[in-house]
Amino acid sequence: MLTQIYGLTTVADTVEVDRLQPDHIGVVLDEGIETWDRVDAATAIEIARAIENARLVALSLSTDPDRVLMTAELLDPAIVHLARAHEMTPALLASLRNRLAPRELMLTVPVRDQESISLAVRLEAFADYLLLDTSHPSTGIVGATGLAHDWALSAKIAAVASRPVVLAGGLGPDNVTEAICRVRPAGVDSETRTSRADDRRRKDLPKVEAFIAVARCAL
Repeated sequence: MLTQIYGLTTVADTVEVDRLQPDHIGVVLDEGIETWDRVDAATAIEIARAIENARLVALSLSTDPDRVLMTAELLDPAIVHLARAHEMTPALLASLRNRLAPRELMLTVPVRDQESISLAVRLEAFADYLLLDTSHPSTGIVGATGLAHDWALSAKIAAVASRPVVLAGGLGPDNVTEAICRVRPAGVDSETRTSRADDRRRKDLPKVEAFIAVARCAL
């Protein structure tokens, strides 16, 4: 079971999380788009350099191809994660996939309703991974909400997808086993529920360790 820990904002946390050996560590570069887990360029570069074991995933919230490329060139991640791929045209996604190679692409699928299944099928033509995430019911914001979504829908996507599916959205050590059993994804992602209670920008290392261990024991 692939494990992905997102939202690293300090080098100190990154070093400790990397020692726990998740498969992927995700960072959100500040691209001028408001989000609570973003970090400035200097910090993002330091975080990238601190990772020795995991593969770096760099998230871009932009739909501007030049901005996406700038993020990729700055951090040189193994995987570029496009959080708003569902807002991009097939032609743009094809172009980005070509220009970002040999880096892999992870594309977010907002899991809202039955249309999410057809969206996943459309996006997988351009993806190395599909990340199934929660769309906030009030704001519409996708990702880093701390909320789970309809795992029955995610299970349907995982069953038909030809690309590895990474399940995200409100996952922590307390519910990841049930999520894996119900969805049967290739991997699981955690951000909010492995963050500290007193500071959501910092990681709760015992929770991170538990999340990784429990996920890898599931199924």
